[in-house]
Amino acid sequence: MENTYDKQAGEVLPYQFEPEVGGETSNLSEESDSDQGSDLSSSDEEIDHEFERVNVWRLQTLSWCKCGHCTISTKAIECFCCHEKALEYDEYDVLLEQTDSLGERCLTTHTDFQENMLSEGVLKIDVCRYLEENWPLHDGDLEKIHKLYRLVAYQRCSRWVFQILGKKKRRPFPSCVYSKICERFASPDGLYTHFK
Repeated sequence: MENTYDKQAGEVLPYQFEPEVGGETSNLSEESDSDQGSDLSSSDEEIDHEFERVNVWRLQTLSWCKCGHCTISTKAIECFCCHEKALEYDEYDVLLEQTDSLGERCLTTHTDFQENMLSEGVLKIDVCRYLEENWPLHDGDLEKIHKLYRLVAYQRCSRWVFQILGKKKRRPFPSCVYSKICERFASPDGLYTHFK
């Protein structure tokens, strides 16, 4: 048997590069923060500050909302309507056309959004998957189950709108999406992690 491995020194053997079980554990708060944020270079931070400075007016009025379901956030990057995002990202166009054909005005009134991002029964499957992959969680994390439901709702919404973006590639959602998901899975203390 040893001779077999000597002869195959340059070959890739089965299970040779498989990840080890239990190699990396993290708790819910670290996962959700790292899922939404990443290490920014100084030029990225400058762009973010410039964007926030130019769009600070969005934090004071809802005049930019065209769907009637948006709310004002604490960050300007989250203060855009689904109709404005359609101008920035083509993926929203198809969904907004489907919504218009149903006689609705907002992306959050689309039946797919209602049934897949706001249904606790549907999200429970993703929550169970998350718990299985990240078990054991700390007791404090289990008390934040509403945060976990928001996390999986945002992940499902990203797949619904953009399909696959890739790791560490993020796009902000319209304000109406954030407000509907936060309204459905509200934090008891009123604290939310914002887009990073």
